[in-house]
Amino acid sequence: MPAFGIGTPIFLVVQALISWFVYSEAKKYGSRSPVVVGASVFVLGVGLAFVFSTVIELVVVELLVILIYLLGIHAAKRRSASA
Repeated sequence: MPAFGIGTPIFLVVQALISWFVYSEAKKYGSRSPVVVGASVFVLGVGLAFVFSTVIELVVVELLVILIYLLGIHAAKRRSASA
């Protein structure tokens, strides 16, 4: 069981920012339920922090996935602009 300390509110804020990003991208690309997608990312992130008893690694993995996503979007835009 993870301990609750000073980092808990910081983790929740970071998780909320990640969820907000996912929500905004889902809304931007026409998802049918961006609120559900954003809320699911938040709940799953907090749940995985409890399951794995780690926060730093979880946030790093989430940020890495977002970075790969943004690089993919950038590459797709560049590819479609040159065609």
